[in-house]
Amino acid sequence: MIAAIFRSEDFRINAFADHYRTIADRTGLDLQASIDALDHIPFSKEGDEHRRLRTEMMAVVSADSRKNVDGMEKFAGDLTETLFVAGADIEMVRHLARPIFYELFSRWLKVDEREFLKETNISQVFDGAMSLNRRKKVNHDLRHLTCAFAERRDLIPTTPEFAVAMNVLGNDALMGTLVLSLWHVFEQNPGVRLCDIAFPANLPATSVPFIERVANRDVEMGELKVAKDQKVRLMIDATSRQVTGDEADLFFGKGRHLCIGKPMTLIIWRSVTKALSSLPLQFTLGEMTLRRGDYAFTYPEHAKLSIHE
Repeated sequence: MIAAIFRSEDFRINAFADHYRTIADRTGLDLQASIDALDHIPFSKEGDEHRRLRTEMMAVVSADSRKNVDGMEKFAGDLTETLFVAGADIEMVRHLARPIFYELFSRWLKVDEREFLKETNISQVFDGAMSLNRRKKVNHDLRHLTCAFAERRDLIPTTPEFAVAMNVLGNDALMGTLVLSLWHVFEQNPGVRLCDIAFPANLPATSVPFIERVANRDVEMGELKVAKDQKVRLMIDATSRQVTGDEADLFFGKGRHLCIGKPMTLIIWRSVTKALSSLPLQFTLGEMTLRRGDYAFTYPEHAKLSIHE
């Protein structure tokens, strides 16, 4: 059912930028940086505008594809083997996921991401329930990042606004999904050596708990009846570990809004798990703390484990 809704022309995306325009008009707040970022994100649009944005973002992601695939496989594998050694205490967000994010986006955007993006909550621009104060903080971070990319306009392969949009899309989604997927596998294998774990080929968890769609007309799909302009919330997190076939990998989306970063995300996942599968070591899970007050992502602020013989 969820895959069918993703593919259906009877449903449209939630217009995030328009939501921010409404808030700005009502409150007088300057939210232009948030609006600009959302206006450059393909899955925030439909029709010709969606196709144009998707083509432009695909051009950035696809450039030097073979070189980047080889580079990310090596980087993710080498980093994993360096971190997961006997006696190590690992914080998977800071030590594993964030360096992988920096490396990938540095390759895509041709600049060192570490100079631009520190610990930030820019991806929370998708959170429709944020307070005004948090919206102002996210907007401030987005404006700062846009200015930073503008100063390197001669180096990046796209516009500053598009570079920011890519960071918004990839930051919490990539890092959170990688960490939650590893944590899920580790939880299912207490006391098992890393080399004896049967890691799944696809990520078993996601940091994106739901995606919303809006009905273009009165729609009836099986037992589901949706009125025109009614919003439906697709709980992909609840189904991601349970479905197969067409309903698998729902958190990457389906159809016209299929995640542009899916191929590279899977390459990274398989590189990390391949490296882990070669290690005759055991692990002990520590503490995982999820970010509070975030209604857009299930994002781990900390995920700690220790490695031993």
